[in-house]
Amino acid sequence: MVNRPESDEVLDRYGFFVSPGESHIEETVDAAVARRRELKWLDMLTQWPSFIASRFDKIKERCRKGIPGSVRGQAWYHLSAAKYRQENEDRNCPMESLFYYYLTKTPDARVLDDIKKDLARSFPDHEMFRDDGCGQNSLNDVLRAYAIHDPDVGYCQAQAPIAAILLMHLPPEQAFWVFVQINEEYVKGYFSDGLRAIKEDALATEILIKRVSPKGYHLLHKLDVDPILYTVDWYMTLFSRTYRAPQLYRLWDMFFCEGVKVLFRLALVIVYETLEDGPSSIVSRAHKCDNAMDIVTLIKQTAKQLPFSVLLSKMDKLPLTDIDLAQACKQARQKLNADGKAMQNRKK
Repeated sequence: MVNRPESDEVLDRYGFFVSPGESHIEETVDAAVARRRELKWLDMLTQWPSFIASRFDKIKERCRKGIPGSVRGQAWYHLSAAKYRQENEDRNCPMESLFYYYLTKTPDARVLDDIKKDLARSFPDHEMFRDDGCGQNSLNDVLRAYAIHDPDVGYCQAQAPIAAILLMHLPPEQAFWVFVQINEEYVKGYFSDGLRAIKEDALATEILIKRVSPKGYHLLHKLDVDPILYTVDWYMTLFSRTYRAPQLYRLWDMFFCEGVKVLFRLALVIVYETLEDGPSSIVSRAHKCDNAMDIVTLIKQTAKQLPFSVLLSKMDKLPLTDIDLAQACKQARQKLNADGKAMQNRKK
């Protein structure tokens, strides 16, 4: 992103430099309502084990309403179980902090070089990361520590914006452990060599589109659109290159509570709205596309153009169960395995 002259910018409530005309996208919540929500979350965090064990539906309901910004970081830290992961890992660390122990180690030179290249590219329109902001040092620490923690993955470019957003809400050590949980519990395998997990989820998305939007699936199939073309950036960055605050934070509130199915639901609604049920001008354009790249571009544009409140509402109403998602992922895995075996046979 190209930095605009600072004289043309204002700082929004989320720490982003924006033009004066962009301030209208900020959430407006009555102060009394916001305070009540904040107090409910503070109470819930003090009784977290009890809520997780017996009142998870209440947690999910409050996440869907949106977590108050003042407690969002700690809520993500608890929802992801990063707090308990950190406590357990640190207990067995001679330095009493595995994160700081990792920082005494040096990752592979290639990894360090890749991380360094991406520091300035990660949200240069945010006060923490602009120029040589303090956020760049923290981002470097989190990414370096993770490269030591999981040397098989090392570093992938799509990880930088995820870690940066965590640092907007949490101190580096806590951000690191949430980042570990995202990589190992929420989207395990997304950043591994070959991107096998992301390919499975892209194919599972296509399978679910056939169920949710038959007309849309027919059009995508006719144009031979590989689902990886429109899902890879969404899923690998958790939509952080598609949405910004506050929309992205609302999405992550649900993601940390309900898991990867939130990403699937949003992707399905975007495709459904673009190809079948959205504004007639968009649907008409979609059905006039005669090649894969044009329709992929339109899908990505529509994701940014549709009111986020509409997307959230339709995500909630989407006829998709956990069983549907599990079955689609299983079918995708089986197809990729079969395709892999067929390719190996052809090479013999």
